[in-house]
Amino acid sequence: RVLKVMVMARELQVLLMGFASAMKAMFWASIMLVVLLTLWSIVAVEVLHPINMRIAERGIYEGCSRCERAFSTVMHSNLTFLQQLLAGDSWGQVSIPIIEEEPATAFVFMAVMGMVNLGL
Repeated sequence: RVLKVMVMARELQVLLMGFASAMKAMFWASIMLVVLLTLWSIVAVEVLHPINMRIAERGIYEGCSRCERAFSTVMHSNLTFLQQLLAGDSWGQVSIPIIEEEPATAFVFMAVMGMVNLGL
């Protein structure tokens, strides 16, 4: 029955084909964003983690169980960026102390935010 309706209603068929094409494009865009975020996470482990460890040793992250390991591995970096960029949660808790310690790291955070926001 559904096929009969689809054959009879050309507009419905066109609409469903457009929906399928849009879902395919969104799937590949999501894959591209995950790859891009993973590349930035590799950079974060190399650049941000040493700075983050210096900050953690001074006790600035007291009361935050996750802050000192936020950029310790690529997976933790991915999770931190997802939390900060997609959920918009806890920007100031991890990023602000790192930027205050090393102001040049603001360019890393701005680049990640810019590329992910442009990708969305």
